[in-house]
Amino acid sequence: MIFRLIKHLKFLSKSTNQHGVHSPFVYDLVTKCFYDKEKKASYTSIKSLLKKSGGKKITNYKTAKLLNRLSSYFNYKKGLVLGNPSDVIIQILSIGNHIAMDTSIQNNTTYDLIYLDALQHQSDIASLSSVIHNDSVLIFNSIHRSEASATVWKKIKNDPAVKVTIDTFGLGFVFFRKEQATEHFMIRI
Repeated sequence: MIFRLIKHLKFLSKSTNQHGVHSPFVYDLVTKCFYDKEKKASYTSIKSLLKKSGGKKITNYKTAKLLNRLSSYFNYKKGLVLGNPSDVIIQILSIGNHIAMDTSIQNNTTYDLIYLDALQHQSDIASLSSVIHNDSVLIFNSIHRSEASATVWKKIKNDPAVKVTIDTFGLGFVFFRKEQATEHFMIRI
């Protein structure tokens, strides 16, 4: 608990909003997706889904809306959710979007979006290279939950294939865009 509080205070002191972003790709993502204030029809369904999740703290409403917008913003077609509770995350990503979701890696399939827990799947990260493409995004949840998860997040950021990371404290976004300079962002949402 104290670790997470200290990490959050450090995050707040180092993070920025869109004004601290000099990458056109990340600036557009932050301003047009992360900070999109438009009410979406899917939000009512998301709120209902989170209430029905039986009191389990799967994600908060703000984060669920962001995940849903991300799928729409990039117009992703194929997604993969590894770990539990995959059914709720799949629904959040799918509501109002045209994305087909899997809960295990399918042969000869590449994914636009992969959502996973860094701690639970740290040994699987290298194996994901065969199922991603240049414009894929990996979304890691709870990257600052513990010292172990923060260590895994740091290792992910240092992977040579990773070009852009965005740390929102609750989620870590990883992009592989070969045309992009390597940059790491801490963005308040």
